[in-house]
Amino acid sequence: MEKIVTIIFAGVIGATGDVICQTFIEKRDLKNYDGWRTARFFGLTCFYISPILNRWFHVLERIKGNARYLPLKKVAIDQICFAPFFSASVIYNLRLLEGFGIKESWNKLVTDYLEIYKHSILFWPFVQLINFYCMPLNFRVIFVQLAALIWNTFLSFKTQTKLPIPPLE
Repeated sequence: MEKIVTIIFAGVIGATGDVICQTFIEKRDLKNYDGWRTARFFGLTCFYISPILNRWFHVLERIKGNARYLPLKKVAIDQICFAPFFSASVIYNLRLLEGFGIKESWNKLVTDYLEIYKHSILFWPFVQLINFYCMPLNFRVIFVQLAALIWNTFLSFKTQTKLPIPPLE
């Protein structure tokens, strides 16, 4: 039951990020609101992101070492071995859910990935340090999903809007 609640909670957080983006950043009114877009974020987060993160945190829990430095070790492994590929898979799958073909989704991934990933490495290592130092295992996915509210708003903005985002130098 706990996993189902976590998955649904993650889906709601994913959808909420898109709602915030459409409502407050893009300033869409109800007539121009894209409910299917929000549904895609809900589905992707609920059925793809949350289950993978849940499993990944259990894998990271097996890593052993000095308790003082163990969270740093987990963040390094997370950011080097997992985050680059997971970020790419999320962007790619989001494009597939939008109805783009395999090749078109790949091309959009190639176009968007570097800019999104640059922002990712400024945001997620800090979140994960807090996560691994302060959160018990059974709350890690939920904590990450709360942080992901901010991230999902950015991801929705970056992947769904035509507004320019200033590149990181």
